[in-house]
Amino acid sequence: MPFISLISELGAFLYGLFANFTTSKAPVNAPAAIIKEPPKSRFRLDNDASATFTLPDGRKLGYAQYGSPTGRAFFYAHGHPGSRLEAALFEELCLKLGARIIGVDRPGIGWSSPNPNATVLDHPKDIEHLAQHLELDSYGVMGISGGGPYALACAASLPREKLKCVSVVCGMGPPDIGMRGAAWPQWLGFTLGYPYVPSIVGWYWRREPEGRIDLTDEERLAIQLQRISKFKAVTNNKDLEVIDEDFLRLCLRSSRESFAHGYGAVAQDGHLMCTDWGFRIEDIRHDLPVQLWYGKQDTAIPLNHGEQIAVRLGGRAHLRVEDETHASLQIKYKEEILEKLVGSL
Repeated sequence: MPFISLISELGAFLYGLFANFTTSKAPVNAPAAIIKEPPKSRFRLDNDASATFTLPDGRKLGYAQYGSPTGRAFFYAHGHPGSRLEAALFEELCLKLGARIIGVDRPGIGWSSPNPNATVLDHPKDIEHLAQHLELDSYGVMGISGGGPYALACAASLPREKLKCVSVVCGMGPPDIGMRGAAWPQWLGFTLGYPYVPSIVGWYWRREPEGRIDLTDEERLAIQLQRISKFKAVTNNKDLEVIDEDFLRLCLRSSRESFAHGYGAVAQDGHLMCTDWGFRIEDIRHDLPVQLWYGKQDTAIPLNHGEQIAVRLGGRAHLRVEDETHASLQIKYKEEILEKLVGSL
């Protein structure tokens, strides 16, 4: 198709323009002058729960642990853009349930080294090495939003005797499902941008509050709050009910880690999500409990993704559908989501 060819050529040109975004080779954060003393928040915004582990190939894998140190463990596949710090959203609940959540940075994000040759199926391998390092006999996996493909990759390839259950919350399904029902920015980004011109999405993120790492987190928060106020009339009321300053602070702190190595790592992550994953949903083992949580009003990852995943699993997954949005389902139902997951460990 001529249009796709033109996009591919444009992408090659833009890749050269944005190549400097991926020059960092060690885990870094934004300049110290930008990150001030974390404000008071009900969610942890610090790095005290974070650490790195050296993988067999020499790469560093960044991760953060929250909840009960000796509790039933599960790995958390963060959203897009996101990082290991997202897992702090569930710390209080994990303490209540006696669970241990381990958020893991994907390649080039946060404290994880870049890996230009990464695939979706490499993520379970990294998780397996980390599980051995942490001496976990068994564990679960939860993936939210952009973490959905990586959670399903874990379901398809992690050892039967170790992996006990998988939960996918508003998670993206295989790219052939399409983005019918998505809002136009998500449709454009996931249908054309990431598959064909991932580098141009880096240009997009540089202009969004999440990607403005040249600003302090409080400055980025002010922009977000101004946007919410400006577009309040057209914002879903369900989102307005659950998104407060503490939640936004955690999202912005996490997204700062997303771009720690530059914008190229996020572009690579999006490209992997939106192109062939290297495995089929149908091949996930039949005895593995899979929980699917999706919202009827989700315009970021439409309900169709959850329904199609359930169909491809032959009806053996538990699909839960609620009249919620992308954000409101994750927040309103997070206790029930964790209860179901931890109960299967």
